[in-house]
Amino acid sequence: MAIKGLDQAIDNLSRVRKNAIPAASAMTINRVATTAINQSSSQVARETKVRRKLVKERSRLKRATVRNPNAKIIVNRGDLPVIKLGIRMLGRRPDSILKAGQHRYQRAFIQRLKNGRWHVMQRVAGKNRYPIDVVKIPMAVPLTTAFKQNIERIRRERLPKELGYALQHQLRMVIKR
Repeated sequence: MAIKGLDQAIDNLSRVRKNAIPAASAMTINRVATTAINQSSSQVARETKVRRKLVKERSRLKRATVRNPNAKIIVNRGDLPVIKLGIRMLGRRPDSILKAGQHRYQRAFIQRLKNGRWHVMQRVAGKNRYPIDVVKIPMAVPLTTAFKQNIERIRRERLPKELGYALQHQLRMVIKR
C-alpha cells in the first residue's frame, strides 16, 4: 500500500533544499545590504550637508547569488569636489563668496584645469609654490563610521526578519500541492 502524494512530498522537500533556501538567503543578504547603503548614505548626507544622491552614488553593491551568498559593498571614500554641489557667486569679484550647496567659501573661484575639468579653487595661506588648491569636502571619516555602525545594527535587527519573509516567499513559489 503506497501513501498518497508521497512522491510529490519527497520532490517538494528536495526542491526546497536545493533551490529555495539558497535563493532566500541570497535575497535576504541583498536586501539587508541595500538597506545598509541607503541608511548610511542618508546619515552621511545629513552630517556633511551634501545631497543624498551624491553620497549614494559613491557606493556600489556586488550582489549575492545562489552560488555565491556574499554581498560586497564597495564605497568610494575619496573627498568630494565642491563643483559637484552646484555653485553660485555672491558679491563683487575681489572678496567674493562662492556658495556651493549649503557651504560658503571665501575667496574661491571657478577655473578650468589642464585636464579639461572645471573645479572650484581657493587661495590657501601658507603654501608658497602653489598657493591655490581644489576645494573638497572630506568624506572618508563620515562614510567609514556610518557604514560600520549601520551594517552591524541592520544585520542584527533586520536579517532574521528578512530571512523569514524570503523563506515564506520561496516556499510559496517552490512547493506544489
